[in-house]
Amino acid sequence: MAATPRGPLIRIRRLPDHLVNKIAAGEVVERPASAVKELVENALDAGATTVTVDLRDGGAALIRVTDDGIGMTGEELPLALERHATSKLEHDEDLDAIATLGFRGEALAAISAVSRFTLTSCPRGSAAGLRLAGEGGTVKQRLEVPADGGTSVEVRDLFFNTPARLKFLKSSATELAASLRALTQLALAHPHVHLRVANNARPVLTAPAASDLRHRVGAVWGHDVAARLLTVDRAEHGVTVRGLASPPDLTRGNREEIVVIVNGRPVRDPALLQATLDAYRPLLPRDRFPVVLLALTVRESDVDVNVHPTKAWVRFRHPRLIYEMVAAATQAALRRPAVVPDVDVRAAGESPLPERSPGVVAEQPALFGAPAASETRPLFGRVLGQVQDTFVVSTFGEEVFFLDQHVAHERVLFERFRRELLDGVPAAQALLFPEPLELPPAACALLERWREPLERLGFAFEGFGGPAIVVRAVPALLKASEPRRLIEAAVDEFAGAGTGAPTLDRALAFVACRAAVKANTPLAREELERLVVELSATETPYFCPHGRPIVSRVSLHDIRRELKRNW
Repeated sequence: MAATPRGPLIRIRRLPDHLVNKIAAGEVVERPASAVKELVENALDAGATTVTVDLRDGGAALIRVTDDGIGMTGEELPLALERHATSKLEHDEDLDAIATLGFRGEALAAISAVSRFTLTSCPRGSAAGLRLAGEGGTVKQRLEVPADGGTSVEVRDLFFNTPARLKFLKSSATELAASLRALTQLALAHPHVHLRVANNARPVLTAPAASDLRHRVGAVWGHDVAARLLTVDRAEHGVTVRGLASPPDLTRGNREEIVVIVNGRPVRDPALLQATLDAYRPLLPRDRFPVVLLALTVRESDVDVNVHPTKAWVRFRHPRLIYEMVAAATQAALRRPAVVPDVDVRAAGESPLPERSPGVVAEQPALFGAPAASETRPLFGRVLGQVQDTFVVSTFGEEVFFLDQHVAHERVLFERFRRELLDGVPAAQALLFPEPLELPPAACALLERWREPLERLGFAFEGFGGPAIVVRAVPALLKASEPRRLIEAAVDEFAGAGTGAPTLDRALAFVACRAAVKANTPLAREELERLVVELSATETPYFCPHGRPIVSRVSLHDIRRELKRNW
């Protein structure tokens, strides 16, 4: 049986340029915000110090971006509308170390292909420039005009010739919000540039050139917010992470104000976002997010920005290093004293917290310090009780806190012991019967390395180099501990400290951990309240000296929502 003919064979053919540009527009220009972002990035690449953006209907009807950059000559301007024509790449190897925001040469060609456009540019120092106007990617007018140095791009009726794309645009308010998100991120990434944005002739964003990042954040997110943000600054292994991060009590209901910038380019990287959130994980209630601006500086050759036409995603040569740097830099900011919000003085008429009875003090003398002369309201509010003899439960405002009593007490003892070190030699307890210990050679060598900081804390050793080490004294906080188990625990602790030089804080953290009240230990209400008061007075109440989180938060708002309680 003869085969049924399938018609003429269709040969491969080259697509016409106007169709290629429309396809490119689908990748580069998703919505008005995409066009706004591309045009402002071009202005920044041109060295502009002032960029003005005028929108109508959120950018759907009009986008006009004017800058005072270097401008383009009459010969360069028509080339700028051609696909893959750019001044930012000259050689193949330039693609391995991209230092500009734009580089693909697609943006202007794609935008002009789906709009009615006017492009005017004048080189700096020249009195006359060139204006090109047209629609659908075709230039229909060319005029020499008087102009100031710089470039102006006017885009009208975006997607007028692609109805399928036009019907996917949202309301004017939604498109404006998307444009402002993109512009806000660029303003934060380039604080030295004066950015003005208007919609329907009304100013919607004004960001004057700023001397530092905090001033720019104040102009964009508000000066009250900027004043409360913590400084992030860390530089290691050729990577620099600088920026600002909010304390745990300054949060938002969405991720809009978490901005990550890589080499001046705002990026959307889920792993970088997750690394930032991981630093806050124990500090924030569910569904609450911090206010964070992080600017990463990485060698251009260690980051690939040529992943997607929108250039919003990047790929790192050493991703694990980058993510660990982001998390470590953010955590370091959160552990500084500035993370602790101001604590109100006890309200008038409120009775002071009950003091411990002499009997309880005698049973557990090192658990709490003496009451302060002027008590303050605990940072974590009013104590409700204890759960599983391990977690202290308290409430303040619209939140409920669960505090791990062991790590909370560890933080309290760590800072108390450190103050005693600054004031003089801490108390030591001589052993009635010195304890000889036979340890493996590696353990003896490790203990000898840590001998100096341990003896500063109240330990006393003899016999290094002999068949046995003799323990003659321990810190007073640890006098109830069995010396043999204490030294074995110290060896285990410091073996995990790596090969770095022994530090007093690491030794101090070990002592505080061994002396702190343990989990599964019932505490009297007075003990719970005193612990919360003392934790509130520490410099870093959210982490123990080893970096473990102390507190978990639950929002009453979330509880009411889950239980459908609306009053």
